[in-house]
Amino acid sequence: MKLLKQIATIRAGHPFRGKIEEDPNGNARVIQMKDVDAERGVNWDSLVVTDLPGKKQPDWLKPGDLLFAARGNRNFALLLEEVPFDTVLSPHFFHLTVKREAKVLPGFLAWQVNQEPIQQYLQKSSHGSQVQAIGRQELENMALAIPPLEKQHAIVALNKTWQQQLRVMVALTDNMQRTMTGITRQLLRDN
Repeated sequence: MKLLKQIATIRAGHPFRGKIEEDPNGNARVIQMKDVDAERGVNWDSLVVTDLPGKKQPDWLKPGDLLFAARGNRNFALLLEEVPFDTVLSPHFFHLTVKREAKVLPGFLAWQVNQEPIQQYLQKSSHGSQVQAIGRQELENMALAIPPLEKQHAIVALNKTWQQQLRVMVALTDNMQRTMTGITRQLLRDN
């Protein structure tokens, strides 16, 4: 067992002061809660373009990083396999980067965080009266099981297969719904 802080660098999202101002000529894009879905990932086309002032280099997201949704009813980790733009996270997220010496696959870390035992820990650890949130300390002290890399690779592969099956099932369901709607319309036209 390892604590998350032992295997990953944990940074808060970019410290915006107030509303994130849109600037079509800006130097960055921002991932906000509305842009992310635990199953579908990041909707890169919907990101706000803004200008990040200051001399300090922002914590740009990189492929292999994870975002962790720290606020709301569902706290989840999402692996960023690609990052097509200079992008930062809004303050509603934590930015996780697996440490090289940790011998942990980022995809495995995201998978484990999203599993029921860790989700139960997060639910018990959340606080807030109106909007639930996970604090940095609770996240840092989250205990994780880290098997050998071979087993991590197998779990990641199995999870990818399962995610593909889910997408196929959703597509089949949508197709069947369209078919049934078409049959109903045809019946109504025939009568």
